[in-house]
Amino acid sequence: MNLLKTQREALLEPLQAVTGIIERRHTLPILSNVLLSRTDTHIEFVATDIEIEITTSMTLEGPGDAKKITVGARKLVDILRALPDGSEVTLTLQDKRLQVKSGKSRFNLQTLSAEDFPRLALVEASATSFAVPQKLLKSLLGLVQYAMAQQDIRYYLNGLLMVVEEGQLKLVATDGTASRTQAGKSVERKISPSRK
Repeated sequence: MNLLKTQREALLEPLQAVTGIIERRHTLPILSNVLLSRTDTHIEFVATDIEIEITTSMTLEGPGDAKKITVGARKLVDILRALPDGSEVTLTLQDKRLQVKSGKSRFNLQTLSAEDFPRLALVEASATSFAVPQKLLKSLLGLVQYAMAQQDIRYYLNGLLMVVEEGQLKLVATDGTASRTQAGKSVERKISPSRK
């Protein structure tokens, strides 16, 4: 079954966007894979490390069958990088293998079931979003990042608290010993209904 046929660069860009969180060694082999979800006109790329999930998609030319598979992300990216610029790439699903074709080259990659791929649960509550200038967010993070715990057994200390209220973004971080709070002004806040 033909999964997709596109230019090397068009496929490499979304793959590189999601493979940044994939670590080289995992206790779960499927975490080294990227989930490819084909719909009629789009293909979605999903990668996760159990804590973070990154999703991106690309529009495809021509209709196709809906299909979901997972394939080794690093191997697929390495193959695409090795191909010449501007080459046409075809991904074909054969049994439990993904075949990457380009010119006279053929690569067969082992796949794992998409049903085994861990997805993060969507929150049922309403989502809050806010807009803040990039420089302001970067400076606020720089001011509190030293107080964040790193690899602490108390996992709730390995991050920071972000609060948006009264037009201000407040960041709070602690490692159990040091604590830092910083606030920034000019935050535009939006509340949207829950996604289903």
